[in-house]
Amino acid sequence: MASFLVLAPRSQNGQRDDDRTVFIRDGFAVLAFVLPVPWLLVHRLWFEAVLVLGLTIVISVVGDSTGHDDMAAFVTVLLSLLVGFEANNWRAAALERRGCEQIAVVDARNADDAETIWFLGPNIAAVALPSTPASLISDMPPSLPAAARKQALGGMVGLVSLRGEH
Repeated sequence: MASFLVLAPRSQNGQRDDDRTVFIRDGFAVLAFVLPVPWLLVHRLWFEAVLVLGLTIVISVVGDSTGHDDMAAFVTVLLSLLVGFEANNWRAAALERRGCEQIAVVDARNADDAETIWFLGPNIAAVALPSTPASLISDMPPSLPAAARKQALGGMVGLVSLRGEH
């Protein structure tokens, strides 16, 4: 099971816009490791993309000028590894800067299940097809009613703490 951060635009007039709710998987982003700069650009993380591209260029130039091409390649892989570990955390922080707030953390197998658990809440068993065996319904993760959901607590998400906590 994976944890998904649930981020939504700040509510206006006491109503939340569920159409703009975003679910971000907390964990390693393989595509961000393989293609760090394009992944950051696709997710509109401009500053981070420019920083990673600049560092990659500097590492390559320094490695080439000093004759340590192998070491430069190794350091570039380490930089990509850092991006892979922190990419989803950077994405969540960027959404928070753009006016979203983290409202919960949902444990689910994938993003689709996280959305189902979040939006259906206690009604998840009522939506199951009549032909679904009771053993499968009992294996579904428990969900809490909206009133019992706790606010997401601060702390560590990824390798660095969230901004504004300290």
